[in-house]
Amino acid sequence: MSSPKPPPATPPANRRRPYTKIVATIGPSSEDRVGEMIDQGLAVARLNFSHGTREEHLRRLSKIRAAARERMLPVGILADLPGPKMRTGTFPGGRIELTEGEVVRVRSGDGEALPGEVLIDIEGLSGALAAGHRIFLADGQVMLRVREVFGEMAQCRVVRPGIVGDRKGVHLPDSEVDYELPTAQDREWIAFAVEAGVDFLGISFVGHAGEVEEIRSLAPGVGLVSKIERTVALENLDELLEASDGIMVARGDLGVELELAQLPIAQKSIIGAAVRAGKFSITATEMLESMIHSSRPTRAEVTDVANAVLDGTDAVMLSAETAVGDFPVEAVETMAEITRAVEQSQRYEQRPRQKLSSVDATFSTATAMAAVQVAGALGLSKIICFTETGNTVRLISRYRPSCDIIGLCPNIGPVQQMTVLDNVQPILFRREPSLEDMLYMAAEMLVVRGIAEYGEEVAFVAGVPPGVARSTNVMKLHRIGEEVKLS
Repeated sequence: MSSPKPPPATPPANRRRPYTKIVATIGPSSEDRVGEMIDQGLAVARLNFSHGTREEHLRRLSKIRAAARERMLPVGILADLPGPKMRTGTFPGGRIELTEGEVVRVRSGDGEALPGEVLIDIEGLSGALAAGHRIFLADGQVMLRVREVFGEMAQCRVVRPGIVGDRKGVHLPDSEVDYELPTAQDREWIAFAVEAGVDFLGISFVGHAGEVEEIRSLAPGVGLVSKIERTVALENLDELLEASDGIMVARGDLGVELELAQLPIAQKSIIGAAVRAGKFSITATEMLESMIHSSRPTRAEVTDVANAVLDGTDAVMLSAETAVGDFPVEAVETMAEITRAVEQSQRYEQRPRQKLSSVDATFSTATAMAAVQVAGALGLSKIICFTETGNTVRLISRYRPSCDIIGLCPNIGPVQQMTVLDNVQPILFRREPSLEDMLYMAAEMLVVRGIAEYGEEVAFVAGVPPGVARSTNVMKLHRIGEEVKLS
């Protein structure tokens, strides 16, 4: 008999939400516990379109939105596209056992393989392979090396032995595979996601900026997250960052294509590049893997999450831990406890941050950096930013201030897309006719909601005239409760 689960913890009213955002996958284990997960620190809910039906995802999306409304907290929704994941065909008996040194044949196909053969479900496979290329099967558990290619067949030797079951994942890190992205299936899911109103799309197995741009044309207004999980994506990281709104360090598939020992350095490099480019980053895969079946993580997992925060990631992600695990609420609570502990350390102040350069110096970027520097010099507790699109809030977040960033926006889309940004608390706030009115109403609203106190010193960042996108040009130091005068 399994031991009873501990009751879900109730967060104290005065416990702050983590600066580092928590992304958690919603699945069978968690769809009825989303509210509890939000209470523990969930900021972005992930739907994995590789699993589940449209009806299931619509039901979960509805539950996420309802739980967020009940708590008056915005929660972003990230939907991961399936992408062109390569898989093996099937085997007689459902699996094949490959021994070290054994020679096997590999060819295109998705049916049942003959004895001594492995099928891979892409066309033109032999044209992409050459002698010496590696083929990883079962998501890296088994490795083959190509000896010779003849006709439609590749003769391979087993280097890393093991068992391969039906329809297991395949990686070809040395080969240029020609496939369409977005796939036909992706296009169907994109149309569904746009109609359902998701905030972000995760682009699986992306390699080139043109693929991101094609998806943007199909999903205008949706935040695009390029998942860095192929060596070609690493090689083209700069162009992917320029084309995307953010990136995900997808360590599962990336850890197959790279040597495992290279993965930690790759993670730090990807996150650092994202900070320099002014784009958000999500670190994902196996962060608290043991919590699928355990109520406590391992010490190595705790260290892994902490290191991702110190690397400068905006968000850390839970996958199977919350989608199908036994302790979805406890996993979010644990992730929040780890991130809060790191955020209180001196090392946290040394994490990577963007610097203002002459190349991208504008009124908006200069005002954002000035607010961060003044807040630090004066020890201010908050930077309160009025924004139409979320752009200025993103700029302030990139400069990594040591205080809260409150993003006030009249549009629900940008509010929900700001949920993934480090150290940002987004709030839906109606536009007022004048900047004086906006400052006054914002101060009163923040006091009523318990976010600020009378007498507290803050920095306001805004644009004149109000309501114009990308016009940030005003920073005002203000004491909450005092009369607002701008002239």
